[in-house]
Amino acid sequence: MKVQFLQMAALLLLLCVAAAGCSRIQVSQDYDTKMHFPKLHTYAWKPPVEKKHDDIRENNPLLHKRFHENIDSVLMEKGYTRKNKPDFLVDYEYSIKTKIYSEPYSTGIGFGIGPHYRYSGFGISTAPQIRQYDVGILAINVYDAESEIFLWRGMGSEEISSHPTPQQTSEMVRRLVEAILFQFPPQ
Repeated sequence: MKVQFLQMAALLLLLCVAAAGCSRIQVSQDYDTKMHFPKLHTYAWKPPVEKKHDDIRENNPLLHKRFHENIDSVLMEKGYTRKNKPDFLVDYEYSIKTKIYSEPYSTGIGFGIGPHYRYSGFGISTAPQIRQYDVGILAINVYDAESEIFLWRGMGSEEISSHPTPQQTSEMVRRLVEAILFQFPPQ
């Protein structure tokens, strides 16, 4: 009985750690409701418009290469083919926004014991909780190839690390692109 309880407790702890480690990507889409998306089979990249951002993290050529490669990869996995005379054009926009999370009331309780059990302490805190964090926002856009009329936009956002490794950045890009393009074509 005790072994089974410990196994259940370990499993519950593992699930909690896994859930805490999962990122929370929020996605949305908007599209032309009169468009018949199943007729789209081929795509090309829309010529980029050079934009310089104030945030140096957004001007990273390696980051943009990852976005480009992952969008290509996911579209091809979905059955689209890249051609010179396409049905639709695709591009993307990426930005990083700093946000502040504030909770007016936060409580905490602490207890500590010193060496040889001689000293101990107990504390209660009721200070507000304020945290600053960065959110990466990716928008993938789809246009009609002939008229360049805007057809679809998928957006995703996720809290990002201030100093990620190249592997963390690649994983973040892949997660965002997959989550956004999961919605394309709209049903």
